[in-house]
Amino acid sequence: MMRNSEIPARPAPEPGHAELWWWRLPAAVKHSGAPARSRWAWIQVRRRLAEYAGLAEDQLQILRSANGKPEAPQLNLAFSLSHDDDAALLAVAAVDQLGVDLIGDRPFADPQRLARKLYGDHEYACWSRSAPAQQLQQLRTRFCCTEAVVKALDWRLWPALGAIHFLRQGQLARVPIKRAQLHLLDGRRGPISYALASESPLAAVIHLENAA
Repeated sequence: MMRNSEIPARPAPEPGHAELWWWRLPAAVKHSGAPARSRWAWIQVRRRLAEYAGLAEDQLQILRSANGKPEAPQLNLAFSLSHDDDAALLAVAAVDQLGVDLIGDRPFADPQRLARKLYGDHEYACWSRSAPAQQLQQLRTRFCCTEAVVKALDWRLWPALGAIHFLRQGQLARVPIKRAQLHLLDGRRGPISYALASESPLAAVIHLENAA
């Protein structure tokens, strides 16, 4: 039997780089409910994190903070996970604080109410003048960025709404309550919007697809 020390670790991302691992959920999993989707995503993520740590999957410890943020003490990298009905996304980088979020092209139950929570008065006025399709995409982007910041800071979402200041067209997030400042990257992968928050600027993001 191979000993733990003989398991070669996957090379870590270089400083200033992040690796984003993408999975498409199988059809059977998509329709099995949120708990089943979460279990499936964690199976894929645990396998990948164990590779980075150079450990067997059953030896990788996953702990959770008081706010539910997952942590892996044996891994010298930050990681963050997000999943929805169609996809799962793992971000890995050599930083202390990292958060990722994704969202598909689904409607919001009450976009006006959510926009009021996310935007300041001037931003909300600009958002209100946009076409409906643009409004939804702008809202998805802002919601993703907010979620990514919250995950990076190990905070809770609803107290954070309205307490994050987005600067430079969303490239920087300042959180006075937490005395924190995070750098942001956001984009689209097909029908999925995603956002990544990091304590330091990331020079490059490497997308790795179909990793299951």
